[in-house]
Formats: sequence, C-alpha cells, structure tokens
Amino acid sequence: MSVHLRHLRLATRPSITAIGLGASFQRPMPSMAVTFRSYATNKNQGKQILLRDHGVFANYIPPETSPAISDFQRWRLTKWRNLKNSVQNMLSVGLIKYKSQYEKWNSGKFLTEAEEAYKDMNDAFARGDRSLLEEVCLDAMYTNMKNQMKTRKDMRWAWGYHGEVETPRIVCVRCLGTGGISKQGFSVGQVTVRMHTKQTMAVYDKKNRLVGGDPNTIHNVLEYVVFQKTISDPEDIWRVYGKITAAD
Repeated sequence: MSVHLRHLRLATRPSITAIGLGASFQRPMPSMAVTFRSYATNKNQGKQILLRDHGVFANYIPPETSPAISDFQRWRLTKWRNLKNSVQNMLSVGLIKYKSQYEKWNSGKFLTEAEEAYKDMNDAFARGDRSLLEEVCLDAMYTNMKNQMKTRKDMRWAWGYHGEVETPRIVCVRCLGTGGISKQGFSVGQVTVRMHTKQTMAVYDKKNRLVGGDPNTIHNVLEYVVFQKTISDPEDIWRVYGKITAAD
C-alpha cells in the first residue's frame, strides 16, 4: 500500500462561551505561529471505514478532585476505579509495545504528536479546511465536524492557541484485537488524553463584523480527547477518534 506525504500548516463551531470546538461525542462499544508537519494518509482509507470505527474502548475520566475520606463509600469506589484503570493502562501499554512491529511506543513522542494533532484539528475546523481535518480525524469525528461546518453559511471563524494551562496527560490506554498474545493479527490502540489549553475564538459575519466570541479573551479549555491507531498497520498514525465527557 503506497503512502503519500503532504505538508500541512498548523495554525475548531464552539459553544462561544465555553469554546471547546466540535461537539463531544462517544460511541460505546457494541457486545489537535505557523509550523509545518506531515501526515501519512492511506489512499485506500475509504475502504477501511468499517474497520476504524470500533467505539470508545473505555469511557474513563479520573475525577479532578478525590472525595473526602469521610465519605468513605465514594472514596473507596474512586480509589478502586483509579487502581483498576492504572492496571489496565499498564497492561495495554505493554500490549501496544509488544504488538507494535513497526514503531515502538514512546509516551513523550505520542503526547507531542497528540497535542499537535489536536491543534491542527481545531485550526482546520475553524478555517473550514476539510482536507486537513480528514487527515487528523477518524471518520466519525470528521463527519461530526464537517456537518457543523455546513451550518456556518457566510460566517468566518478565527481560532487561536495560546499555550498550555497544564501539560497534556494520558489518562486511559486500551488495546484490543485478534490473535491473543500473538504479535500477528489485527490490533487497535486507543489513548485518552487530558488537554487543558488556552484558546480564543471569534466569529465574524461576511462584512467582517464580530458577531460571537472575542479574539482578545483567552479561555482555559479542558477536554478529554480519544486518539486511535491501528497498531497492526505500518502506515497508520494516531488520529482523533472523538471526545468524551465525565460520566455522572
């Protein structure tokens, strides 16, 4: 399968008050100054749509604050969930390392790529760049954001990235596939990343009048973004599968 490389520029319809570009969504399992970077895209990726939409493997988001120990039941449940997720993360990272025959797992490199993809996605969404959006997002996320772009009419969106509030952090890792512990067979990895960034958003009409947001007001935006990669495919890269929100 051939691969073509395309240089893309970095530079996403928000809730104007909360910014967070693109709607958060999830699909339960059935039973991201101008810089340049590259993406590898399969020419036959349209044939893989059914293989790439596997649902969110684990809708896990750690609580921002732990319950007080005086609320023992909630405290114990939270500790148990965190411990269980930590063990599953460790096992899944081990499985990804074991099954990755083409590129070994490196958490630092992954987080750098994930943050750049997150910024690319937001910028492409704001500018209406479907080509870039399709390359950094998987099918469901791309369709979701493309449909939102269709409602803009003559509005112009301007999105800005102003750095991190906190360093991106991996909160959940899962790896599923066929072949058991064999290195052969189909396998997919999903990683949920906590993104806490500084963003601006403004919306202008066709006469360039500000009709929403404020280009001078920086908002702290916290999102949990799910990235997915087919580990068994030498040409695949980590792309945005979707966003999830904390369960009630």
